[in-house]
Amino acid sequence: MNFELTDEQKLLERTAVDLMDEYGLDYWYEKDETEEFPEEIWEDLVDAGFIGMKIPQEYGGEGFGMSELATASLAVARNGGGVSGANLLTSPVIGSTAIIEHGTEEQKRRLLSEIVDGSFVAIGLTEPNAGLDTAGIEMHAERDGDEYVLNGTKIWTTGGKRADYILTVARTSSPEEGARHGGISLFFVPTDDDGFEFNKIDKLSMRALGSYETVFDDVRVSAENLIGTEGEGFFHVLNTLNTERINWAAIPVGAGELALNLAVNYAGEREAFERQIGRNQGIQFPLAENKADLETAKLMIYKAAWLYDNGHDCAMEANAAKLVGAKAGFDACNQAVQTYGGMGFANEYHVERLFRDVRLAQVAPVSDELVKAYIGEHVLDLPRSY
Repeated sequence: MNFELTDEQKLLERTAVDLMDEYGLDYWYEKDETEEFPEEIWEDLVDAGFIGMKIPQEYGGEGFGMSELATASLAVARNGGGVSGANLLTSPVIGSTAIIEHGTEEQKRRLLSEIVDGSFVAIGLTEPNAGLDTAGIEMHAERDGDEYVLNGTKIWTTGGKRADYILTVARTSSPEEGARHGGISLFFVPTDDDGFEFNKIDKLSMRALGSYETVFDDVRVSAENLIGTEGEGFFHVLNTLNTERINWAAIPVGAGELALNLAVNYAGEREAFERQIGRNQGIQFPLAENKADLETAKLMIYKAAWLYDNGHDCAMEANAAKLVGAKAGFDACNQAVQTYGGMGFANEYHVERLFRDVRLAQVAPVSDELVKAYIGEHVLDLPRSY
């Protein structure tokens, strides 16, 4: 086994570090305060090839795998971007993966090139009454000639109003006409239709990337933007989930590493009772435990990514990586706030923002509970628990 990054991965990591160093933590503090999309960093990520990194070279991308994406997400998060910065890499990967695996050759050449060039893709799966239970969606799409007409409401569409496209699912037939998971179709919908309404959600975390209630009111989309087979969209989405799990394991771990670095620096500078607080075991030991947990989570992330890149089943590893990565990242951010004490609650010290942001990873894009249920049923062969 080789645990060293390749020269290509090291260069990718260095590029991400250099890019993030141009902005610094105060940039993200400002974006969090103003709730503005980080346009400057988005453009830099596009120009540096990060947005198309998993897209094959024949369609204009870099042709990298999940190991490289995880490396990039860790570096972006660790070097200032935190959860919001690294999450900029998630939606393009999910959108492009769906097209790569299920799109036609014409769709690949037309749509993947747009993603590479910077078209922002938002993900619209969740509905007010259908969160993790995607089969419970109510949004429907009716065929009208060469188009589909979409009606319904999605929620928690991150970056929805900023997006050029929304990758979404809608019912093209009722559950009664087939299996519950059938009759759902996957669409790549341009956002320039007048039938869209975006209602921003005031939220706890990741405020630099606005999340929206997205209303589809007779939104028309060309049948050419139906991804895969009509009625098979639920299963097409399932095929993208391992990439999402792996990347959303890397994101909180990178944010946790950033918080840990800040806490260690503070512990070395802050004095109380005429001594550095970092000399105290009560400060030092929890930080050491955070370091061990973060490194352990990275091993799981890279194992899952390696399995994915080499064509092996990685569902267990991807889910396990998401579970331990979210916990390790949260614990590190939580301990960073504790290390700072009262100052940990001051916005200017950044750790409270990292704490707020990383909490999301234990709920979304899949909750810890559903990951445990998956491992219990599909890995440990225990009875279905939900």
